[in-house]
Amino acid sequence: MSKSNRSDFYSGIPWEHVTRAQAHSLPQGTLGLILWGAVIYFIGIGILKFYLTLNFGASVGVAVLNSIWPILTGLGLAFRVPWAVIMAMISAALTVYALIRGLGGDGSLITLAEVLINVGILFYLIDGDRPNLIYRHRYRKYSVDEDDAETPQD
Repeated sequence: MSKSNRSDFYSGIPWEHVTRAQAHSLPQGTLGLILWGAVIYFIGIGILKFYLTLNFGASVGVAVLNSIWPILTGLGLAFRVPWAVIMAMISAALTVYALIRGLGGDGSLITLAEVLINVGILFYLIDGDRPNLIYRHRYRKYSVDEDDAETPQD
């Protein structure tokens, strides 16, 4: 089966693939409110991690290394580059790991909130129609072409 008419695993709806320029020229190809919220969240988390790392006495280099990942994720989402979705996946996995590693500690509730937000953003990036168009250059094809439709059997 070709890439252009491969069906979604869960819904069975086929994907229609378009070029990056076509995807970004459509009205749905711009960032919406939820995606801008995700951008602000990732950049905000990066700035907060930078500030907290410096506050705990680490060097500037350690603070930069601690905060660069979420900042790059937020910038990638803002500039509509496909690798930002992969970075968001890794970010969600790292926060789940941090939650499991730090269970019972002082920051478990904060880390749990971060995990829930990261996983929510991740589900939206993977399954949402707008993120699929922006980052994966595809959209769900809800209508069926007459050429693709099966003839009914009597």
